[in-house]
Amino acid sequence: MQAIQDQAKSILVPLADGFEEIECVSVVDILRRCGVNVLLAGISGARAYKGAHDIEILAPYDLASLDSSTLESLSGIALPGGLRGVENLSASAEVTSILQDFAKASKLIAAICAAPIVLARANVLQGYFTCYPGCESSCYESCQAQNLHYQQEGVLTHGSQITASGPASAPLFALEIARYLLGNDRAQAVRKELLLDDIPSFASSMYVIC
Repeated sequence: MQAIQDQAKSILVPLADGFEEIECVSVVDILRRCGVNVLLAGISGARAYKGAHDIEILAPYDLASLDSSTLESLSGIALPGGLRGVENLSASAEVTSILQDFAKASKLIAAICAAPIVLARANVLQGYFTCYPGCESSCYESCQAQNLHYQQEGVLTHGSQITASGPASAPLFALEIARYLLGNDRAQAVRKELLLDDIPSFASSMYVIC
């Protein structure tokens, strides 16, 4: 596969069986709306991958087939959560290698829900982070870094690392990736198109009975 030429910003989203569907699709959909090129690549060579809730998604690319020029042209990587998906991502030598290479190059590394565990196991999780409540203990146990600080936030950016807490944070997670890559104006424009600001709070009722 040739290096990406037609998009200034490109993100890799690795796909594994057991992924959290909302988190994966939100990232791919919203980033593409923003104009980011998203490479959805399966980790096992399969064409279809089944999510945590039995929704299958096709992967246009095979992670092992991405050549060095393609990987070098990427702006970052975003990992969806899902406990079984996280275990499968952690077991992938390709995912670990890409994470470590991107960390050395200070490229964007983003992970949502339980996926910061993958970063921890690859020893690239650093500084302040968030994750699905309860997963922080696995992050602390798995990572050799001594400067980890868990924060109970929806989305958190620290340096070139973006982490998010879970499914409800997925749209905001994707928009923060877009803001990081493209700037605030583009992210805010798509946020407005999605009508996110019409929802006062996810904590309040979104149902109206007349």
